[in-house]
Parts: sequence; C-alpha cells; structure tokens
Amino acid sequence: MKLLTLASLLVFTITAQAKTVSIMSYNVQNLFDTQHDDGKEDYTYLPLKVKEASAEIQAYCKSLAKESWQKSCLFTDWNEDVLKQKILNLSKVIKKHKCGKGADVLVLQEVENKRVLEQLVEIGLKGKGYKYISLIEGPDSRGIDVGVISKYPIVSEELHTVDLEGIAKSTRGILQVDIKVNNKIITIFGNHWPSQHNPPMARFEAAKTLKAAASKVKSNIVIATGDFNTLENELPNGIKEVIMPDFYDAEIEAFKRWKRLFAGTHWFAGNWSSLDKMFVLRNMDNAKVKFRSFKIQAKRFQLGPKKWTDRDTGTVTHYTGVPQSFSDRSKVGYSDHLPIIIKIKL
Repeated sequence: MKLLTLASLLVFTITAQAKTVSIMSYNVQNLFDTQHDDGKEDYTYLPLKVKEASAEIQAYCKSLAKESWQKSCLFTDWNEDVLKQKILNLSKVIKKHKCGKGADVLVLQEVENKRVLEQLVEIGLKGKGYKYISLIEGPDSRGIDVGVISKYPIVSEELHTVDLEGIAKSTRGILQVDIKVNNKIITIFGNHWPSQHNPPMARFEAAKTLKAAASKVKSNIVIATGDFNTLENELPNGIKEVIMPDFYDAEIEAFKRWKRLFAGTHWFAGNWSSLDKMFVLRNMDNAKVKFRSFKIQAKRFQLGPKKWTDRDTGTVTHYTGVPQSFSDRSKVGYSDHLPIIIKIKL
C-alpha cells in the first residue's frame, strides 16, 4: 500500500511539472498609436486636428493612388478615445480564450510599435499576467511590425529582414523570439509576409528567409505563425514549396484528427481563406504539440454583415458572418482577421 502511495505521488509530481502553453496569433488590423513616428507614413492614424494643421500631411494624403485611401488618410480621426476603444475591443477577443485569461503567448501582426503594445497590456489586458513584450522596428514604410506579448520570459529576440530587392519594396521582417518555459525554450517566428498587392515571388522570398532562420534553431520546439498572405493556388507558392517539407501545418494536422474548424481566418470578396497559419518544425522530440487543440476563434460577436461592391461590375452583394473591422467613427468592430490558437505541452 505504501509503494502504491509513493508511485501515485511520483506520477502526480511529474504531471504537476508539465506545462500546457497556449499560443494565439492575431492580425489586429492597424493597431497604431496616436503619435507620428519619424520616417514612417503613419499619417492616416493620427488625430484629425493634427492632420488639418499640417500642409505636409494634407499633401501626402492627396498623393495616394486611390481615392478611398485619400479619404481615409484625410478624414480618419485616430484620437486617444478611438485608440482606447480599439484596444478594449481587441482585448475582448483575446480574453475569450481560457475563460478571460487569454493565451500564454500572443503573436500580433499590424502593430505600429512597442509603445502601443504596452498600451494594449496596460489598458486592455491588465492583470492577465502579460509581463514580456518584444517588437523590433522593421523597414515597412507605414511602420507596421510584428510583436509578441508573453506571460513567460522572452530571453532573446531577433528580426530577420526579407531581401526583396528587384521584387517589391521593403516591408516587415520576421520576428524570432525565444521563450523560456519549464527550463525549456520555445522559439517562435512571428510572420507577416508581403500582401497580395505584391507578386508571389515576394512571399516566396519570405518563405526562404523563414526556412533559413529556422534551420539554425536548436531549441525544444519551433513554431512559425502569423499572417502569411498566401493563397492556395498562387505560384510560386512559398508555403507548399519551401515551408511544408520542414514543418507541420497545424490546420491540416487538426483536420486529420477529425477536428471541425471555422471556414477560414480572412474573408475577401465573398471568399474565405486561411491566410493565418501555425507551422510546427518537424523532428522536435521534447514537446508534444496538441494538434487537435488548434482552432480558429470565431465568436459570434466577432462576426457581422458586410456589403461588398464588385469593382468591375458595380454589383452590390450583402453577406453575413464576416469578420468585423474596427470603425473609428462608430468605435465598433475588431479586425478583418480571426485569431488562431494552438496548445503545446512541455
């Protein structure tokens, strides 16, 4: 009987030491603060009174290629009240995971700087245990970057720039952070590949940059996540040709395990796609990825109606159940992307 008790205690101790870590990736769609960053074209996301008083900003806005971009730049009033509501709305989405606690690690895309991440933690996520923030400024002309917020220590950070010379203009890099949990290291690569306004070769180069960086990592587990902006049928295809031979796609692995998933992470012109991905480097022996835990978080409040006007024909179509972008006028909405989540056990 005593031996049974000791064995039970040993099993309990080993189990208690194991950590299940959840990771959320979320394109938060234009999380800017209200201040101008030198050298960045962040003029759309400034208070209206600042824009109206600046001939330089007025001239910049009027120089934009599309009329809709011009209007947004000239008339968006991105003031402190608007920013605070944007933060509160995003925080509502984040805190829906784990009954209000939020994921242990947040990988966020379309973030302007570390300052606005600090505001997100202080205003929207205070008391949830987020103590560590990483964001390294990259070359994107608008000033958007990838950031990481973690409840566990971030012990190193590095930005891998993507060489797009001759292909497209420079844009955000790939953020690598090492996070220490239970004396083990999780390496996370935060991605926001060039948008669909750029040729597929730009995303192919991003894939090569990610693969090269991941090949040098010696940690216990490697996760590459973020907004990869890659369509299923595009050629060349950086995900299929460069990433998949070395990584598991968590969405595919979840399907293999009979996991039912939402239609996609992003909606455009009546079509769903999974632009947002979780990839796990193969041959990682010291951690267990719970692929069946992978999910696309699509709560009812995140979704709503959308009126879509075909640019070629002018036909207007009304849709429902579409991710709701944030409006600076109504202060309603969140992002045009849905977050993805996975759990790993160390």
